[in-house]
Amino acid sequence: MKFEGFYGNERAKEYISRAFARNSFPHALLITGERGIGKRTLANIVARALVCNGDSVPCGVCSSCQKALKGFHPDIILLGNDSSSVKVEEIRELKRDALILPNDSDKKVYILNNAGAMTHAAQDAFLKILEEPPAFTFFILLCSNSSDLLPTITSRVSHVALSPLSDSDMRLVIKSKEPGLSDSQIEEIIRTSDGVCSYLSTDTDDTFLNFASDIASAISSHDEFELFRSISALDGHDRDFLIKVFDELIIILRDSIVCSSAPEVRLLSTSCTDISKKLSTSLTALQCFELINYTTAAKDACLKNVGVSHITGNLICNFANIAASAQL
Repeated sequence: MKFEGFYGNERAKEYISRAFARNSFPHALLITGERGIGKRTLANIVARALVCNGDSVPCGVCSSCQKALKGFHPDIILLGNDSSSVKVEEIRELKRDALILPNDSDKKVYILNNAGAMTHAAQDAFLKILEEPPAFTFFILLCSNSSDLLPTITSRVSHVALSPLSDSDMRLVIKSKEPGLSDSQIEEIIRTSDGVCSYLSTDTDDTFLNFASDIASAISSHDEFELFRSISALDGHDRDFLIKVFDELIIILRDSIVCSSAPEVRLLSTSCTDISKKLSTSLTALQCFELINYTTAAKDACLKNVGVSHITGNLICNFANIAASAQL
């Protein structure tokens, strides 16, 4: 089986390849892992393989593969996105649609993005079709952590957990996407990435970047009201979205340290360079490290399913203390 564009995670590839070779692919597959690790990329490959008409799946040249690659195959249905969960109304519609025969292929594939953010009501509704799916229907669920799903869901799916990439795999990804980078630049990206390469992400929704940028600007202003406003704005979003904001904020803060101590090193954030430079003049490196630690703790709280309002409330207090000390 071909896994073009998906790097590392050989055990996951082996499991999926064996399932296809035996013609015994599970009707429900759960793919877990942190943002940017390649969940959506792998899900798209599996979906194309399920509807592919070629000999070596996904062949990439048959009409089904071509439609899937262009994003309009009628039998591959994507529900949810990274900033919103699948609603119970969408699940009810899915249950009705899943019973209808496929249009072009002999299989129909549903990709449920951000599945972990489904409400209990949505998960309960989904369970009914998950227990007895039609023979032609397949589900691929994507989420950061399997514990976000009800045990009744996880007990009925096959689970593939994606791991961070090795340094050698990271080099392959970076060299294929950015061939002009020097060896030292590549090593710097590897050193600060923790094996999670943003080049693997197919996410086109950059709303989280705006939130991270807004919070970073509020930090640089040392204005407690602006901090309260920018962080409180996260209250209307789910934990997966917060994780994306926190990941980007950590990058911005890391870049601000680089700006002040090693300006020759390539910055990781391409959209918030000016903000990082401004932070480097208004905060010390130690204060930036403290902010990174608080942000990392907030991200960990998201992964432990702590309430969003509790997470943002703690962050406001901690960030305000740093901002106040920076004015002294």
